[in-house]
Amino acid sequence: MNRQDIAHQVSLTLGDHIEDFNVDGIVDDLIAAHDGNLTSIDDFDSQAYWAIVETHDTTTDEAEKVTATAWLTLDAGCLIHGEGVEVGILDYDDTDQVTGEPLAPVSLPVSLAAACEDHKVAQNAAEARLSELGWDTVGSWDAVDTGYTIKVRRVVATN
Repeated sequence: MNRQDIAHQVSLTLGDHIEDFNVDGIVDDLIAAHDGNLTSIDDFDSQAYWAIVETHDTTTDEAEKVTATAWLTLDAGCLIHGEGVEVGILDYDDTDQVTGEPLAPVSLPVSLAAACEDHKVAQNAAEARLSELGWDTVGSWDAVDTGYTIKVRRVVATN
């Protein structure tokens, strides 16, 4: 795969946030990490890929940078409110290690049965609720044993 194809794949993962990242720098690091033999960004596991991407965040306002991970809970044993699908924010420190319990878990208007039948319904509801709470999602949802996670950052109000 050539450099242009890899850059295109990277741009697809960044979506509406492409202007916040140095795509050329990301491509350079991805290729270097595979000794120049990168055939697809799918050759990286999600965590390694997003770690490289985050090093090329060009936003100048610290509030715009990825600061946390949202956790979409689809496991009845992990629900705090116990009524349906929930989304919360995990607190991360600068070493990308969880430093606290889920913050502000909120119930979503999606039943566990509906979410288990179609995860996209729960993901869409979570993204809408996160947006209402002032969070912007970055990247795509990653499956975990208890649901899904996605990188998030605080939305910065513009005048």
